[in-house]
Amino acid sequence: MWKFSRKAYSNAIFVTNEWKEAAQRFNRKIKGTFMEKWVIYWKQLARDYSDVAVNLKTEMQRKPLKSAVYITGLSTVCYCIGHNPDMRTFRAKYVECANELALVNRSLANSVAVDHLKYIEKCYNSNLIRYANLGILSIIWVDNYSEDCDTYECKCSYLQVPYRRFTERILDVGFLNTWWVISRKMLDYDINF
Repeated sequence: MWKFSRKAYSNAIFVTNEWKEAAQRFNRKIKGTFMEKWVIYWKQLARDYSDVAVNLKTEMQRKPLKSAVYITGLSTVCYCIGHNPDMRTFRAKYVECANELALVNRSLANSVAVDHLKYIEKCYNSNLIRYANLGILSIIWVDNYSEDCDTYECKCSYLQVPYRRFTERILDVGFLNTWWVISRKMLDYDINF
């Protein structure tokens, strides 16, 4: 157990007094300067946040069920953001699926899985695959032109993919470290039906 002696207590008071004197000297030195306004701003900001924390604590004590729902929702969103797949994991999943499909005889392979992987390979070779991170989920979509293309058609905003037809171009959706479309198409990849 900690035992507080009179000497330790007096040393703590001495250090506290030194800090108070240093703060007073600092306040006198910056009086009327830009630095004073800056210090006042940060003190007010800290005071505001401490008020918010106190109000949040009392609100959580008053309504525990509402607080539990908010905390659970926030935790779920944070978990989804932390486990959002990226372009590298999509490429790894594609290579894994292509390797699994290469081990199956052509007559036994599911034609849906084969066609989907061929389409992804064609888009990769043409540099048409794009990645969009939406926070809790990711989208892989196919563009009309390569990033290296510098023609009028790919630069004109009137000739871009319309938003209402964007859903037709979505290749895969990633959520919770899983690419769902390619996983679904590869479900029965070794059964030709």
